[in-house]
Amino acid sequence: MVKVAVFGGSKGCSRAMVVNGLEKDEHEFKLLIRNPDNAEYTQEQKSKLIIIKGDALDAKAVKETVKNTDVIVFSIGSAFDFKKMNMVNPGLCHDTMSVLLQVMQDLPQNERPKRLVAVSTTGLDNMIEVPYLFYPLYRFVLHAPHQDKKELEKLVVDNNIVPNWIIVRPSLLTDGDLKGKYRSNVGLSGYTISRQDVGHFLLNQCIVPTTWIRKKVVVTY
Repeated sequence: MVKVAVFGGSKGCSRAMVVNGLEKDEHEFKLLIRNPDNAEYTQEQKSKLIIIKGDALDAKAVKETVKNTDVIVFSIGSAFDFKKMNMVNPGLCHDTMSVLLQVMQDLPQNERPKRLVAVSTTGLDNMIEVPYLFYPLYRFVLHAPHQDKKELEKLVVDNNIVPNWIIVRPSLLTDGDLKGKYRSNVGLSGYTISRQDVGHFLLNQCIVPTTWIRKKVVVTY
């Protein structure tokens, strides 16, 4: 059974991955969550999880989360305030990944998780993965969060602590249902993808398979 440490798993893509994984009962999930009572899981689901209460900026809590795990799935991201047109927590992706990598570096090599999967976004390489219609949204409205994701990716790619990394780049995220059918490849262009299907991709193509190791893979419809 693969042991998975999850950062950002209280909702969104990683939550979808965890819920799907609990149904298959093939992995053990350990989640770092600031407010477990607000996490979007049923009591039955919570009973099957290892939940660490804490903040991803707290090295002690991060160490407790990654200890005795095989794979890290990281999908932390700041909420975006569309009224003020800015991030609620500027730099959150960069700062939390920095803490995670420092914690990993301080662990003995034989105790480190062997794989790091980070959820990022499309539109970071000169918009080649973004349809022309979405250019204004990505270039202007989402510029700040995308810069944070860009810094996150640089930390992951440049790190020499966990060489087996995968960067997952979903298209514009929606709250749609799980389809289990989508496209995935490097450099794809697409409009949207549901959080449910990103979770499906994380669970089925990132935790064990080696297809996307050291690649930035786009997931889209």
